[in-house]
Amino acid sequence: MYRWALGGIGVAVAGVVGFLVWGNDFLSMEPGQLGEKADLAVVLAGGPAEDRERVLVAVDLVQAEEARVLLLPVRHRALDWPWFVRRYRIKAHLSEDRVLIGREEGSTSESWPDLGGTFAEARKTLEIMRQNNFCSAIIVSSNYHMRRARLAFERANQDPDLVFYFHPVDYRDPEDSDPWWWDGTYVTKVADEYIKLLAGYLFYR
Repeated sequence: MYRWALGGIGVAVAGVVGFLVWGNDFLSMEPGQLGEKADLAVVLAGGPAEDRERVLVAVDLVQAEEARVLLLPVRHRALDWPWFVRRYRIKAHLSEDRVLIGREEGSTSESWPDLGGTFAEARKTLEIMRQNNFCSAIIVSSNYHMRRARLAFERANQDPDLVFYFHPVDYRDPEDSDPWWWDGTYVTKVADEYIKLLAGYLFYR
């Protein structure tokens, strides 16, 4: 019994150490290399602070001519682009004719669980791309969300002619030299993301 308990403790300690060392790196990824200008810069929604950083990065991509149009695929019906400009204090000018906003809809299937909306955003992005004959998109989201975002688009997309690049955003202070696991709030986000990633592998269809 003692050996079993000791072995269990050893496995638990190894799991915690592995999570602290590689947990964040496994979820994130390097920005994709663009072969040419993308049709869309797609911002996946998040909490207010993270969402602002994602939108600002996507606006910069459009301003830099790396993408033609900014897409916010699933947002509340009451929100328009001037609201985002005011709310997120967006100083770079981006005209409304270069912004598309998809709207929230009811679930199309009662069997789909709510997995944070990422799969719904992927499906909505594909729908908008088909409607507008877009062929490529840069997917912008937080770095810890990148692996699940890529999974969602891979599972949702059935068209081999559509090309997706992934652009991670680190919303944490770049001057903060502390390890990522020093921030308890961020550790919770990463741990929660592993649960959602597992659910994604099981349910994204």
